[in-house]
Amino acid sequence: MAIAVAGCSKSYRYKLTVAVNTPDGVKHASSVVEVLVENVVFPERGTFSNLRGEALYLDLGSGARPLVALLTNQIRGYYGWTRYAGPNLEFVCELYNMAPPTNIMDAVATIARQRGPRKIDSGRLPDLVTFADVNNPGSVIQVNPDNLQATLGPGVSWNEITLEVTDEPITTGIKSRLPWLSAYRGKRLDGRTDHGKNTLANTLTIADFAQPRDIEKD
Repeated sequence: MAIAVAGCSKSYRYKLTVAVNTPDGVKHASSVVEVLVENVVFPERGTFSNLRGEALYLDLGSGARPLVALLTNQIRGYYGWTRYAGPNLEFVCELYNMAPPTNIMDAVATIARQRGPRKIDSGRLPDLVTFADVNNPGSVIQVNPDNLQATLGPGVSWNEITLEVTDEPITTGIKSRLPWLSAYRGKRLDGRTDHGKNTLANTLTIADFAQPRDIEKD
């Protein structure tokens, strides 16, 4: 079995914070995720990215559906958020008034030195979902960032969204919110192992909620 050998690696952490207006007041939550970028020299040369962290889970109160901002974006077709590297480098550079990246490793090193929250609009978020029943992963529902009330109920709207580079600890604990995660390793949220249906539950996996995948091992 070939083993990948990394020539060098650099990383940064980003913190996504969302605040939502509800009939019971403003609710907010944050998630800190690490982006690791490596230059691999064997068996093939290239630059690869990995994430360490978990989706943002916002509890909107008793009887209300939660709002979950995934690690990824593969549903809406917005390409400012990637599957394995969080927000793309062009997006982060724009937020911090940096020149567009010409060298990935240099850009990551420069990004890692930035500080301070930056406001973003809802259209620049990763995919958003909720659950009709948080204990049933197959009940996952896509949330339209332009119309939170449609899936989260009357009186729910955006208050503020920020993204920032940080050195805070990586967020943990989503397993306590979604206790089925470990049981769905190797499966999609509908329980299938193959992508054989054109449904949201058959598209999403635990990698959209927590990476690396073994972050949820007991």
